[in-house]
Amino acid sequence: MSIDEKIKLADKLINRLIFESRNFVLYAAFQYGTHDYLLAGEKSVKFTYDFEYFTFTKSAKSLLSIRALFKDNRNEDVLILLRSVFENYLSCRYFNENDEMIDNFIFIPIGLANRLYYFDSEGKIKDREKNEVDGKIVEPKEFKIGKDKDYYYDFYEYLCRYAHCNYGIINDYLDDKHCYTTERNNNPLLAKLFVIFVFTRLFEHVVTVEGEEFLNERTEKKCYQLVKESILFQNEVFAVFIEAYSKPVKNETLRHKQKWMREMLKKMKNIMLP
Repeated sequence: MSIDEKIKLADKLINRLIFESRNFVLYAAFQYGTHDYLLAGEKSVKFTYDFEYFTFTKSAKSLLSIRALFKDNRNEDVLILLRSVFENYLSCRYFNENDEMIDNFIFIPIGLANRLYYFDSEGKIKDREKNEVDGKIVEPKEFKIGKDKDYYYDFYEYLCRYAHCNYGIINDYLDDKHCYTTERNNNPLLAKLFVIFVFTRLFEHVVTVEGEEFLNERTEKKCYQLVKESILFQNEVFAVFIEAYSKPVKNETLRHKQKWMREMLKKMKNIMLP
């Protein structure tokens, strides 16, 4: 399969992920924890469902924006959005494993957004009466658990280069004559591979999980088949890039970059193994 054919297949997978995700949001996403809290006034572990559906809905909407950016070859901006989706995935996995942190993930963020709480000059969270609030905002670096630890630092650093003002990505904004340009189509297949990798991880965690109720049996089969095809595609394309980054280069600087990319891709490919 040629690179162009792989790009077309990646686009089809992204379209299918969008379709099934939007459908899932409509028939499955509900604020179970909030519903019980409003009725009984008790905070329950069902707030993990609220948070999962929030992060999934937020990510599905971002995926729509990502598709639009791909159509305009704005692959760098895709990676900026992808960092947000990656954080969504990591945070909902972390909260699911640490369901006692309801205040940290639900009530403190709501309080800060509504200005019921605020950060003082020392970074402590306080209420309007200046009383310190018991809890904290969890940083993304704390979210990594399980096998995600293997590739997290390398991949997150890669995404942050595009989210921040980092001169290390200057070549993505220069043409062949070393003049500034906004028209380069940089690494479209790699960017699409990363999008499919991250969103499929989230899709598996929220949608194709034991106990989730589907609209019908046909929808359930389609979702599981989509994940299966996505993983097969990822395995094939990761292998292509690992081979490409294994080829010898004369430039010493590029040699180190090649090795770093190759090792990161290997870690990401291995995450899909049982």
